[in-house]
Amino acid sequence: MPDGKGTCRPGLSFRGAVFESLDSLRQSGLRSLFALLGIAVGCAAVTALLNIGHSAANEATDTFKRLGTNTLVVSFSPLSGSVGPSAVAPDWKALTVELTEIEFVAPVVMHSARIRHAGRDTDVSIVGTTQDLAPVMGLRADRGRLLSDFDRCSTYVVVGAGVARGLALELGSRLQVAGYLLEVIGILANQPFNPLLPVDVDESVFLPIEGIRRMRPAPGIGNVIVQAHDTADLAQTASTLKRYLDRASRGYQVDVQVPRQLLEALSRQANTFAYLLAGVGGIALLVGGVGVMNVMLMGVRERRREIGVRMALGARASDIRNLFLAEAAGLCLSGSTLGAIGGLLFAYAFVCFSGWTFRMSPVSLPLGISSSLAIGLFFGSYPALLAARLRPVQALRDD
Repeated sequence: MPDGKGTCRPGLSFRGAVFESLDSLRQSGLRSLFALLGIAVGCAAVTALLNIGHSAANEATDTFKRLGTNTLVVSFSPLSGSVGPSAVAPDWKALTVELTEIEFVAPVVMHSARIRHAGRDTDVSIVGTTQDLAPVMGLRADRGRLLSDFDRCSTYVVVGAGVARGLALELGSRLQVAGYLLEVIGILANQPFNPLLPVDVDESVFLPIEGIRRMRPAPGIGNVIVQAHDTADLAQTASTLKRYLDRASRGYQVDVQVPRQLLEALSRQANTFAYLLAGVGGIALLVGGVGVMNVMLMGVRERRREIGVRMALGARASDIRNLFLAEAAGLCLSGSTLGAIGGLLFAYAFVCFSGWTFRMSPVSLPLGISSSLAIGLFFGSYPALLAARLRPVQALRDD
């Protein structure tokens, strides 16, 4: 720019710094390539880990949401010293009358059996329950119909999609279970397994609870799935339900799980997990930053005469500093771009292989690229300042 005497001081423009830095990186060859790969690996780690963690957290959250946030799951376990096959026998219909905040109550009795049909056999869960299980768990018949209260004295069953496929069952097929011949009146639609629930729908055979009592004289009710009205205070409802069942189920420990509370805890854990994964990726980025600094320091040492000539021709210390910072930025920007693309592809492949739904974290790309650039500029600042502080006479004297 013009000085007071009308002459122009030479300076390095931004565009010139970019082109010269790229030319310098090209000339350094493999050394720059390895530093670039270090940054790329670090950025890929940050991007991939954040996206995998985000997809996993959303998958777990969706699993709980499918159950419904107004659902309670009750489990019974015998207390030490208790006797009798089952002390859990309250009037489930009366429960919805006495506790008005409860809409549906579905007791569940389960035992395992091996069933054979059409030359095929498989292990299934035999589930005795009531018609309330369908609205509570969102069961939907793909073919046929669901169980109703009118089927209590019948020998009808409804089977999960996995059981139907495994045994080649159709409507009207007959299954022999514990000496009883049961007729299939419904085949359920596919339903993903929910780890919060005691029932794997696809791999179960459902029949009225009265029917399973004929097969097993004193079956124990292990779980009850309850759905409250949407307007109910779920924590208060859980407390009231526990007190009611404690009185009706003496000799048994009653535990009531509230999915909404589990969902909130899961969200907190997901955030912690995301920070942890970002930290792991940050360590990889630091390693890449050290590689950048190493390349830049070696470049300063090898280009001392070039730096001296530039200064002798009028280049300012800030021009030299900016030139080396531009090289560090170019190295890191190239590496972070490659790493971000590679990290996304790896995360997508991992999520698809795991059977989840891929959801890109909104912060993964900005955080991965910006952190890589920041690391590069941080580790490149020392070599840039070192180059800018060289004296022209000293730099020209060195070979």
